[in-house]
Amino acid sequence: MKTKAFRHMALLLATVGTLASCGGSSSEDVIRIGLECAYIPFNWVAEGESNFTLPIANHAGKHADGYDIQIAKRISQELGKKVEIVQTNWESLITDLQMNSIDAIIAGMTDTEERRRQISFTEEYYRSELVLVTSASVASQYEASLSETDFADLVEGQNIVSQVATVTNDVIDVFASEYGARHVTPVATFALAAQDVVNGSAFAMTAELPVAVSISSKLSGLGIVHFDQEVLGEARSELGVSIGVRKSDTTLLNNINSVLSKISKTDRESLMNAAVERSGGAQ
Repeated sequence: MKTKAFRHMALLLATVGTLASCGGSSSEDVIRIGLECAYIPFNWVAEGESNFTLPIANHAGKHADGYDIQIAKRISQELGKKVEIVQTNWESLITDLQMNSIDAIIAGMTDTEERRRQISFTEEYYRSELVLVTSASVASQYEASLSETDFADLVEGQNIVSQVATVTNDVIDVFASEYGARHVTPVATFALAAQDVVNGSAFAMTAELPVAVSISSKLSGLGIVHFDQEVLGEARSELGVSIGVRKSDTTLLNNINSVLSKISKTDRESLMNAAVERSGGAQ
């Protein structure tokens, strides 16, 4: 069993590794953006370079694509600054930011009260619906969005899984306490959660709709179940995602907010839909 001290040391070592691989220096003309490159369609490692990609600074020859990358490109264009993509572990992102290894987190991260104690967040840059990814045979029985009663009947006694240290994992506590679901141990990635559904060790996984669409399009035998978002209770307010910056970096915070204010909801949906379409071949 990993102690808190062990986990802290592991995160620190990961940070030092990232710092060393990226040169460890920031510049007023460069914004280093941290993300895991494994959260399709928000971000992933692309098969090659294209008009939609940016190079991954700490992995020579590799490129990143996704909705987050398109937002990073907008920030770069509007602010007249170069952006560098730094691939790192999800659980080390906040530590990386605090240790100055990166300057911003654009990784589908939700602005929660706990995280806000450590870093600052911009306004939301995307908001979507939470859904269940389950077997296609189950999903085919529920074409309409489930009411609270039908949702309770569906998940009672069932194993639900998601990625560790995410809001989509936290919300399973609501399903367990209010509707009798079983909150199984979270896994390292959404891809692994999907495999748990495929192999039957989990009845369903929780995911934001764009993520669910990408997963179900690549893995045969999976489908999506929509449900009344009121089921989520207070957790419903935490479905939006924001960009994280250091608490001391108010200028960058304000500048990014200015850029985001110019991207309409229609434009955001268009960027996301295009990312979902491109992610069909992503691994």
